Amino acid sequence: MTPLRRITRPTLAAIAGALVVGCGVPTGDSSFDEIPPAEIPFGLNAAPTTTSTTTTTSTTVPNAPQTTALPTTTTIALSPVEIYFLSGGDLQSVQLELPRGFGATQVKDLLEAGPPVGSAGVGLDSLIEEGLIVSIEEARSVLTIDLDGELFDRIASFDQSEAFGQIVLTMTTNVPRVGLVAFTIDGEPTRVKLGNSDLSSEGEAVAYDDYRVLIAGEPEPAPTNTIAEPSGGTLSVPTATDPDTSEPASTTPESTAVSDDQ
Repeated sequence: MTPLRRITRPTLAAIAGALVVGCGVPTGDSSFDEIPPAEIPFGLNAAPTTTSTTTTTSTTVPNAPQTTALPTTTTIALSPVEIYFLSGGDLQSVQLELPRGFGATQVKDLLEAGPPVGSAGVGLDSLIEEGLIVSIEEARSVLTIDLDGELFDRIASFDQSEAFGQIVLTMTTNVPRVGLVAFTIDGEPTRVKLGNSDLSSEGEAVAYDDYRVLIAGEPEPAPTNTIAEPSGGTLSVPTATDPDTSEPASTTPESTAVSDDQ
């Protein structure tokens, strides 16, 4: 038995070349036959597919700068008002401002807010607590002010003249067409303490002049003397401060009694 020999790669190449020459593979156009299209397998005769690639270019437009709208300025016409606060044992007015056309309610709000912050309010105090004034009604130049009974009871009796004075002076000074103020407590008419510590009649309307004596720097009223009238009544007259310039009463010389008997 002939032993198998290992065929090397060069040997295989030589054998393949000999086979090609030996078989007589034709060359040139005339040596090929055209194959009908129906017999071409796997669609090898299909037209090549052209793939087009569309490139989209994105252009970024910068945002337009934002415009800031300027705030609209509204001018409010203001009017001065005088609000009365407690200064020691007196009442002192502080000038504040309210929008033109204000009413009693706006004045009340300033009064209940207390003395202003800053130098204008240094040394000032108030007896009018927020919520003390429940309601305000105006009729025929008279303000009727209703007070909260519980809050009013917190005001000491010796401070009530100043408390009523704060309200009356402030309202009659600033609220147009108002000259008098009447008070109720929890809806019921009440007597109020005047600037001279007297009591008004129940439900009586009081005026600016009833509390003028409490204003700081206001001169004290002239003292009066009370003299008796023949009818039994009393008459108050101012005390004279100037020297008496009246003429002295005429005197009648004493008559001498002469006896008829000599």
